Amino acid sequence: MSKKGGSGHVKRLAASKYLKINRKVSKFVTKPNPGRHSLEESIALITFIKERLSNMTAREAKKVLKSGSVVVNGKVVKDQKFPIGFGDIIYIKPENAYYRVTAGKYGVFGVEKINEDEAKKNILKVVGKYTAKKGKIMLRLHNGSTIEGNNDIKVNDSIVLANGKIEKVLKFEEGAKCLVYKGIHAPEAGRIEKINKSNMLMDSTVEIKPEKGERFITTVSNIIVIGA
Repeated sequence: MSKKGGSGHVKRLAASKYLKINRKVSKFVTKPNPGRHSLEESIALITFIKERLSNMTAREAKKVLKSGSVVVNGKVVKDQKFPIGFGDIIYIKPENAYYRVTAGKYGVFGVEKINEDEAKKNILKVVGKYTAKKGKIMLRLHNGSTIEGNNDIKVNDSIVLANGKIEKVLKFEEGAKCLVYKGIHAPEAGRIEKINKSNMLMDSTVEIKPEKGERFITTVSNIIVIGA
């Protein structure tokens, strides 16, 4: 009988460089579920706990997850294959510690420890919009979640989310401050000097004046607006 479904693991040597994991400790690494983030830009929650936050064994990490002691973006998560990616905020109850997934050099997976106040707010990029029942305008965010918005919020804008509600909208426009979180210029921050709209041959791009160094051009999909 043939095997049904895809593999739940990937070879460490073939895994995305985004994960930034030790590739020689074992042959395989847990494959994150599809959905919230792309496979190339996400890491399974159990791998995050084992290899980025502590030296737990797989059994210890599974025990922590099953006990409901891990909170991702305000919700308890017990699925060991839950995908973790840029911008996610993870709370580990036993340690009483908060962590935010950041972008390292060339966009590889990074982690920073934050305090409780910092964890209450998050900046998320709007990557899509659609109209739901009763005419509600729904926003699709870069972390795979959705939230009700309005027509004034456009794709590529960012929202500041606080306690599950939109506190502020950061417009995607010339002069706005942005962070490059993917590509060769990550994790540089700077001001958008010019927006070049897409055509049949190329995607939309932005010209950025970084805080240090020379101007450069990158695609809109590589950046997130983080300030006015």
